Amino acid sequence: MKKVMQAISIFIASIVFLAAGSIQDIIKKADSLREEKKYQEVLEVLKEAEKIDPENSELLWRLARAHFDLADQNPEGMKLQKEHLYPGFEYAKKCIELDPNSAGGHQYYAILIGRIGEIEGTKQKIRNSYEVKKHTLIAIKLDPKNDANYHVMGRWHYALSDLNWIEKKVAEIVYGKLPEASFEEAEYYFKKAHELAPDDPRHLLWLGKTQLELGKKEEAKASLQKAIEIKPKSES
Repeated sequence: MKKVMQAISIFIASIVFLAAGSIQDIIKKADSLREEKKYQEVLEVLKEAEKIDPENSELLWRLARAHFDLADQNPEGMKLQKEHLYPGFEYAKKCIELDPNSAGGHQYYAILIGRIGEIEGTKQKIRNSYEVKKHTLIAIKLDPKNDANYHVMGRWHYALSDLNWIEKKVAEIVYGKLPEASFEEAEYYFKKAHELAPDDPRHLLWLGKTQLELGKKEEAKASLQKAIEIKPKSES
């Protein structure tokens, strides 16, 4: 009986090992497809992998990202947004529930809940902004070399600093006061994002926009000129 149990244990362990190996291969394939901007194929590949290991955090945050990528192809298409933002958010949520130290999970939790707030209206946008900040800062702590997280924080500070009068009144009704945000902080985060990824023109574009808001016209001009001169490698 003891030998039988040992044999079963070895068999199960070998299956787990083979599955882990195949999952890593699938992840590499999905990442490669994403570099080619084949976002629908990325989602299909990852969904197949999910059948093998539905609680793999590396898969889950990539599934969240895949849904975001597809939604981001047509940000004005409400139907497409809803088809991908909500399931994408659920994957990110599941990811950080299973693995609280998943930087990718926190990153896409923040990104997706922020985008969901945008399509659900001003009140929800402001309510979700607290979660965006919370999870992006966690993502930065877990992965301080990821420029995208600093960019998100820059956009967070910019958006809240740029609210119109009606949006500010809604925030006061909902929370009594706005979350603390400033163009100065936005500038800091965009500069940090640019330091980490100097070839990404988006960081410079938003840095320039922020510097204009701060009245730094010459610095803004320089940032925007640099952004124009950079050939973007990816829209993701």
